[in-house]
Amino acid sequence: MDDQEKIIIESDEIDFDAQIESKPTIRVLSFFLGIEHYCIDIASAKEVFKPTSITKTPNTPPFVVGVTNLHGEIIPILDIKHFLGLEQKEGLGGAKIIATDVGRNLIGIMVDDIGEALEIFEESIQPPIATIKGVLAKFTKGQIEIGADILILLDLGSVLECEEIRDLKKR
Repeated sequence: MDDQEKIIIESDEIDFDAQIESKPTIRVLSFFLGIEHYCIDIASAKEVFKPTSITKTPNTPPFVVGVTNLHGEIIPILDIKHFLGLEQKEGLGGAKIIATDVGRNLIGIMVDDIGEALEIFEESIQPPIATIKGVLAKFTKGQIEIGADILILLDLGSVLECEEIRDLKKR
């Protein structure tokens, strides 16, 4: 009787492992904007850094924080809060920058803090909740519940290809 129980247990473990391996996953980089917890596909993030200095640029929209030097290349820094309808803060504070080339040009996205890189099951991404309206709905791929936290999965490509940024590139 013990041998039969052992065979059943081993069989269940193999099936369970096979199910886990067959589920598609996505790696995300989590970050904070104020108290809100967001994430993006980690493939969108080329580098994360703390800026040593940002130079203000005249005659730019309010979402352009300025420019900084990243490995010898001057890149614009954007405050993504502007596009999400969140209150923008003055100064850098403890801000971090996510460098990305999703919009074809290398730019920096200013965030308040970086969380962690997570691997999640694609099936755990829930569609955007019905209360998300307007432009935020266009920029949101969905939500991910991780423990007690809910992360908003942003479509960084949609944010960086929005009309305001396209207009900025035309200048």
